[in-house]
Amino acid sequence: MKKTSNDQSAFLLLIIVVFLWGVNSVSIKYLTYFFPPLVLAPIRLTLASALLLPIVLYQYGYPKIPTKALLPIAGIAVFCIFLHQIALTIGIGATSGIHAVLILGLSPLFTTIFSVFLLNESFTLAKGLGIVLGFSGLLLVVAGQAQAGASLLGDGITCIATLTFVIGSLFVKKATYYVSPLMVTAYSHVLAAIGLDVLGLVTNSVWFYPDHLGFWPIAVLLFSSLMSTAVGALLWNMSIQKVGASTASLFQNASPIIGIFGSALFLGEELHWRHFYALILVMIGVSLGTGILEMSVPSWFKSRS
Repeated sequence: MKKTSNDQSAFLLLIIVVFLWGVNSVSIKYLTYFFPPLVLAPIRLTLASALLLPIVLYQYGYPKIPTKALLPIAGIAVFCIFLHQIALTIGIGATSGIHAVLILGLSPLFTTIFSVFLLNESFTLAKGLGIVLGFSGLLLVVAGQAQAGASLLGDGITCIATLTFVIGSLFVKKATYYVSPLMVTAYSHVLAAIGLDVLGLVTNSVWFYPDHLGFWPIAVLLFSSLMSTAVGALLWNMSIQKVGASTASLFQNASPIIGIFGSALFLGEELHWRHFYALILVMIGVSLGTGILEMSVPSWFKSRS
């Protein structure tokens, strides 16, 4: 079927999102050298909210949120943003950027697992094989610790960050049934930012490390907060409105590729053979688990309806 101009513009937006989200893990890893994890998370989310909320108010005015949408939005704020950002920042700070992007690349597979068991979606052999391959890649990453800066604890916390994001994502469909995706994104970010700010004030006696006001720390902080988090979420929602969530989700699989090589390029982390094998396993596993390669799977390999 011929692609429309709307489809083409959405695909361009999604390519931008892939880049923004792919380098965000690298950005956060870099920023942990200048800010404690429980300071970095609230700063990033507050800056992102400061950009998102005015856009919503400009586009919609002061809309009333339906009561039925409040709980799903709160669920997104707690799991997908609040807990996710805490675990993400701490986890990335305790492991290598390469390990982090590979583990975060398992998000679509975890989504498949949760959808099968919690949302009663159909389970196929292709999905099962995708899950096995994806977790094999994860095990390959954490099995050896030759990677400088990597730790089993950091890998585990990053895995928790992935799980919390997936759990929070399960609330999105219900929330967007009542209000627009942009409003859901903005209000959930604001709620999470408030919680992170309170947590940061309570837990931190030190709010920054030396040289945090240097040009590059500030530039990367603004890029991560305003571009990767705020603009990335906004462009993601815009693209979903044009081509649908199922088509848009296919582009997520490119983020680990950008992240893993971004870690090597910008953080000077060394690539090992197991990282390439793990990346291949994760990409194939995610593609099978989410149905991207479903058409390539023989008919006898699929579950019967």
